[in-house]
Amino acid sequence: MALRYADTLNASAATITPRAGAEWGRGIAEATGTYSQFASGGWSTQGAVSGSLFSPTTRGFVAELASLAGGSAHHDGTRTGQVLANGRLHFMRSAGELFLGAGVGQTWVGGGSRSVILGEAGGSTTLGEIGTTLTASPALVEDSIQYLDAQLSLSWVRDRLDLGAVVGTRLGDQLTSLGGNARSWGNLTVIAWMTSRLALVASGGTYPIDPTQGFPGGRFLSASIRVATGRARAAPSTNTQQRQAETGAVEGLPAVTSFTAERTQPGLVTLRVNAPLAQLVEVSGDFTNWTPVRLERESNGSWSAAFPINRGKYQMNLRLDGGKWLVPPGLLSMLDEFGGSVGLLIIE
Repeated sequence: MALRYADTLNASAATITPRAGAEWGRGIAEATGTYSQFASGGWSTQGAVSGSLFSPTTRGFVAELASLAGGSAHHDGTRTGQVLANGRLHFMRSAGELFLGAGVGQTWVGGGSRSVILGEAGGSTTLGEIGTTLTASPALVEDSIQYLDAQLSLSWVRDRLDLGAVVGTRLGDQLTSLGGNARSWGNLTVIAWMTSRLALVASGGTYPIDPTQGFPGGRFLSASIRVATGRARAAPSTNTQQRQAETGAVEGLPAVTSFTAERTQPGLVTLRVNAPLAQLVEVSGDFTNWTPVRLERESNGSWSAAFPINRGKYQMNLRLDGGKWLVPPGLLSMLDEFGGSVGLLIIE
């Protein structure tokens, strides 16, 4: 990996970045870390632990309580840290979601600490084959530093290739004393899957100053190998007509108009998909060990099947006529370990 800190200091390093996740009930947790060994002989480590708790879906709304704790240590003795807690409200729609949140926390740089107040608002949807997320995040650091970051994230998946792009801009205080004076940033990530568990990753671009932890902005270019554990990545369909049909982009082709999960008897949950024009509807999730299961057609154009599912939180997707796996409408969309999207299904 090659880095240019504060647009003045060049460095190159070899890095390793493990990541682990856990799920229980209506909660999720994730831990990540990075160790970098610089060509100059120095080293750097950083890591974070985060988690979220979700409420049951009520009239299309899902409440989330989230927290994050992390920090970094460097060979020159410099240390940073942060603890943040925030709440979000997700408004789920068949075409995507809208969300609104706020949080507070504390950050440490060297021997000093600063309080932080954060906000966020945004939404996500799919435009054709491109997943989009737009966010606006105001921040107040120690009652003196005020700024707002607006950022657009784009993702596109095709067969064994995943593309991701981020562009953003900052309004307000710039803190050029940290190094760098750019108010906009952007980066691109390309993931080429060689097998279902092994990928080559290339990324590059710019990143902004982080006023909360005192990090300078800069540029980066990296190449890495990603090894995925857990379930294997499912390759999406390459048929354009199927992809259009799944999203309802072409009138007269099959599309999903609704999805429900209902406990019909103790120990059994019935999943029902309304897709009148489909010839085949399948679901796959951690409750099926990610094995596709065909639903049965009903007389009203719906498809359904009962599964032995206990109370808790699950990940799942569905697909029509053997096409691309989709997040069921009305479920919270999440990123899986492969960078793809899965739906969060909460069973009471």
